[in-house]
Amino acid sequence: MPGTDHCGCARLCGVQPCSITPLGSVRNDRPDRTGSDWDRVNSTLNLDLEHLDDVDLGRLRAYSHVIVTVLEPTQPSAAAPAALEDWRGGGVTGVHAAICELMAVRRGGVLEVRGLDAANGAMVLGLGPYVAEMAPRGDVLQPSWTHAAASIHWYDPAADPPNSPSVLDAEAWLAEVRRSPADHGTVELIVRRPGVDEREVLEVGELSTTSGLVGDNWAARGSSSTADGSAKLDAQLNIMNWRCALLVAGTAERVPLAGDQLFVDLDLSDANLPAGTRLRLGSALIEVTPEPHTGCAKFTRRFGLDAHRWVNGRVGKQHHLRGICAKVVEPGTVSRGDRISKA
Repeated sequence: MPGTDHCGCARLCGVQPCSITPLGSVRNDRPDRTGSDWDRVNSTLNLDLEHLDDVDLGRLRAYSHVIVTVLEPTQPSAAAPAALEDWRGGGVTGVHAAICELMAVRRGGVLEVRGLDAANGAMVLGLGPYVAEMAPRGDVLQPSWTHAAASIHWYDPAADPPNSPSVLDAEAWLAEVRRSPADHGTVELIVRRPGVDEREVLEVGELSTTSGLVGDNWAARGSSSTADGSAKLDAQLNIMNWRCALLVAGTAERVPLAGDQLFVDLDLSDANLPAGTRLRLGSALIEVTPEPHTGCAKFTRRFGLDAHRWVNGRVGKQHHLRGICAKVVEPGTVSRGDRISKA
């Protein structure tokens, strides 16, 4: 039947072949399943909504990880060529599952994930949320040669930038961020994004209720998570803690690469600035929104995988290390050095 393929049941178990209809396909820059450092590979899952039985994919946003089952030609890891026969004889077929990070859920059945070791074009057979209670119970046993092979297969920490939480003390970094004041902070940096990957550092910025930071591409860029592609008002402004941004970036010159418009020396934690909190900065008034602000693939490429996981981990979420979203309530101007205070 169209859009189907045969699984490896006959070859593995001696049973009759069966036909399956994939839920979608994998898109990334890996032509096959060889190579290493899969932990850094970003993939897009293009799902066929007709085969999902009205499943609400938006509910997956509450989870940090998903389990993805894929079908592709059998290709053992190139990390252990001497053990290929052992790998082939150990029950490995073209169907495998991986637990990967869920980066975004887009409209039209598109999911962005990282750490899925599947080649471009692989078929998606299954998808579901991962919860901690699914972790194996009891000791995990495996052949000794697979430890080295799997380590190379997934992650090479040497490829990370030198200034990352894996190299520096994450606890010391958090302690530095927590030195930011709970109120009466400072606007340290204003960055306008006129186009994709473009940055303009401003001394003075104008905040508008209709366009956010005037001259920024927030409205023109729109959002892939809205039904009509329009920009989300609750994500009009992205604000990041200056101390955290400086630690992650390594130098002040690289801070604008984070992609936020405002960098402030202020405690952005949920306990201090819950959604609905209003902040006065310069002559403008803004409001913290519940829209989550998470690091994207570009953030990871620029600052490293460990930096991404540090700001988006349990503690990072609690302190909003990646930042917060806000909208403009009253227009006005804001300058570097202006006080930012609770209204």
